[in-house]
Amino acid sequence: MELNILVVESGGNREWEKVKSYLKRRGVAVYAASVREAFRVLRNEPIQIVLADFNLNHINSISFLKRVKAIKPHVEVIFLSGHVQLSKAIEAMKEGAYDFYEFPTNTKLLMAVVEKAVEKQALFVQKVELERKVKERFNFGKIVGRSKAMQHVIEIVGSVAPKNVNILLSGETGTGKEMIANAIHYNSPRVSKPFIKVNCAAFNEGVLESELFGHEKGSFTGALSKRLGRFELANGGTIFLDEIGDISPSTQIKLLRVLQEKEFERVGGNETIKVDVRVIAATNHDLKKLIDQNKFREDLYYRLNVVHIELPPLRDRKEDIPLLVSYFINKLNEEKDYRIKGITKEAMQILLAYRWQGNVRELENALESAMALAEKDVIEARYLPAFLLSEQPHNGDFYHISNNLSLYEVEKEIIRLTLEKAGNNKTVASKLLGIGLRTLQRKVKEL
Repeated sequence: MELNILVVESGGNREWEKVKSYLKRRGVAVYAASVREAFRVLRNEPIQIVLADFNLNHINSISFLKRVKAIKPHVEVIFLSGHVQLSKAIEAMKEGAYDFYEFPTNTKLLMAVVEKAVEKQALFVQKVELERKVKERFNFGKIVGRSKAMQHVIEIVGSVAPKNVNILLSGETGTGKEMIANAIHYNSPRVSKPFIKVNCAAFNEGVLESELFGHEKGSFTGALSKRLGRFELANGGTIFLDEIGDISPSTQIKLLRVLQEKEFERVGGNETIKVDVRVIAATNHDLKKLIDQNKFREDLYYRLNVVHIELPPLRDRKEDIPLLVSYFINKLNEEKDYRIKGITKEAMQILLAYRWQGNVRELENALESAMALAEKDVIEARYLPAFLLSEQPHNGDFYHISNNLSLYEVEKEIIRLTLEKAGNNKTVASKLLGIGLRTLQRKVKEL
């Protein structure tokens, strides 16, 4: 274990020499300093532990402790002293000291305590780093997209995140509904409370009710013990109900009650449980059509749809693809330890030309596959998945041309549709049409 320890003593006690000598024999980097020098050393050196005399010159020990914590909150302070009142030692512990020892000190025991303090410190640092990454990952200001559609989404998310309202997210599979739900929770006043996710389509009716509301022991076959439901676990925080359009009519009734009354009973139970939960629901269905078909309750829809955020499909915001490609390359480099620096123009043109039925998720998967296969530090077209390379752009289900148009009008419509497919990128469109870029530019001007 690599240790850097700052020793702060007042002098006059030979026990300190014994302690420093023992630490050095154990390979510890010992920084010895007076009180006046200690804070400079603490700021400039990678100190993990402070061993300090409880009876320091020029400063009260509690004041010294507070200044250390103000400079580096994760540094643990262990006090040593020849004699001290028990009440003062207890006060130091309450103020954040890790431990307290009286001389003469058992050096082996002290070393064991130091190592435990370092373990505690490591957990603190990991927690801070995790919180930083979570905040960075779910910062709505970093949702990737410069298109008007995504800028509109970002604006709404920024507005509603701090407000205690239910939100309905709609959009095709893979458009990033869960990412938006994360951004809303982690930028809300409920950030320190639980964020519970439920994929409603993953459970049948009976199991979903138990998942959402919990059950009592013996309420059904296999219920061997009481279980808390997701709403109960999310109390004070946020629950994300994905695929909300797939829940059964009976579950819809129970969910409506939770939204209206903020209470429910566990399956097989009589106790009424009160909860305070913000609900973010998501669906890839048209809920209004389901209401017309009597498959979804209209009153539940309006309870969920206080604020509606619709996420656009990737094919409608192709100008965001280069940004997304850059984002995913950096993300996957960090996660998978790849060393990819970029993507060739040819490969980017192929990505821009594809329709991305699976949206952002499909794009990320395609890039991860290409990065795994890449033998160079750039993604070339040959590394892209086969479905991208083999797609035929001139298939019959893309061009829907009326048969009563003139040749002039047919040519105009084909060019218009191709430009739309290529995200208005004329270089890509010219390749799809099999003509030169200048020819396309001339035809666009003529038509």
